[in-house]
Amino acid sequence: MNKHLTAEELIDEIYELEKHEHVETCAECSERMKALLALRASATGPVPASDEFLAAQRRNIYARMGEQPQGRMKWVPALAAAACLIAVSVVVYHPEAQAPKPEIDDAQLFSDVYSMEQSMEPMAAKPIQAIFDQDQQ
Repeated sequence: MNKHLTAEELIDEIYELEKHEHVETCAECSERMKALLALRASATGPVPASDEFLAAQRRNIYARMGEQPQGRMKWVPALAAAACLIAVSVVVYHPEAQAPKPEIDDAQLFSDVYSMEQSMEPMAAKPIQAIFDQDQQ
């Protein structure tokens, strides 16, 4: 007489980790295998739950936690902060305060470029020269 398979061996057979020929020949092990397969199918199947049932569960969880669910108005502080930022930027920015730069004509431009080109003093020395000019006054 063959010994029957243990629960671990049947589970290995279900998940195809090991192949046992005993299941095919023994009626009792075959029935146990079918029962385990049915249990597995019921455990892995979708759980039918309505939206009302899930909402009631959520309320029960909040009640056990001692908290009330937060309202749907989470975006109000962010909207208020954005409005304040826009208001401050409008008050601070004054486009009319920026005077347009006067355009110079070609003669003035060429004169300025020529004077910079003909100057023997390097550009980096001008701030230093301004210090000495202030001391002489």
